[in-house]
Amino acid sequence: MLTRREPRRRPNVVLPAVWQALADPTRRNILDLLRDRPRTSGELAGHFPTTRFAIRKHLNVLEAAGLVVVRRSGRERWNHLNAVPLQHLYERWVSPYQALWAGKLTRLKSSIEGGAMPVEAIQSTVARVELEIPIAAPPGAVWNALLNETTFWWPRDFYTGPANGFHIEPRLGGKVYEDWGDGNGVVWYSVFGINPGRSVDLEGCLAVPYGPAHTLLHIELVPDGDGTLLQVSDSTIGLAGDCGTSKTEGWQQVFAGGLKAYVERGGR
Repeated sequence: MLTRREPRRRPNVVLPAVWQALADPTRRNILDLLRDRPRTSGELAGHFPTTRFAIRKHLNVLEAAGLVVVRRSGRERWNHLNAVPLQHLYERWVSPYQALWAGKLTRLKSSIEGGAMPVEAIQSTVARVELEIPIAAPPGAVWNALLNETTFWWPRDFYTGPANGFHIEPRLGGKVYEDWGDGNGVVWYSVFGINPGRSVDLEGCLAVPYGPAHTLLHIELVPDGDGTLLQVSDSTIGLAGDCGTSKTEGWQQVFAGGLKAYVERGGR
């Protein structure tokens, strides 16, 4: 079923606004709940001994800071975690000091608490990922890089084999694929919808160990002043484990660390 999108607010990724949003323990608890999966506003309100109106005010603060992305399905308001502003905080305040203490403590915590996910945790599910990434470039430049220069910004770590390029064919029925040469490679998606300069819709399959599952990816470019707001919606249907968390981190690396960085430094 198609969902109706709310009118978009310009996301605030200014660090002081993010710090202010994170300063309240209720808002931090809301983000903890959304880290597991998207939730409706009513469901979130049920977790706190306060009024629904108060939770809605907290959600408005989180949305204004860019930490929550809202999508509507019928009369329900679904709230999704957008971790991109948290990544900005990490890069500004944690990463520079990692060599001193953060990296060692984090690795120690992971070693103590870590472990492979048990087979019983893998179940049929519908996982949703929603991201909004501001890019300091006009939509035309972002669109061109997205579809015509994919090889130059697609992270090498995301190739599944000895690829020499990654391509998106910008037409209905076009392939999104790794090119290994001599007609070999891997098809990630096929194009089932395209609005030139504005949006592209892709569908594909996930194999073991990430599936089997069916995945739909919607990428939309929204003018944002002199720049562009890149909206990414990913839905995975089928057998999947911790798909939401891993795909959120993955798409952040692809679109924030790859496409955004490539376009903002002027391309090749």
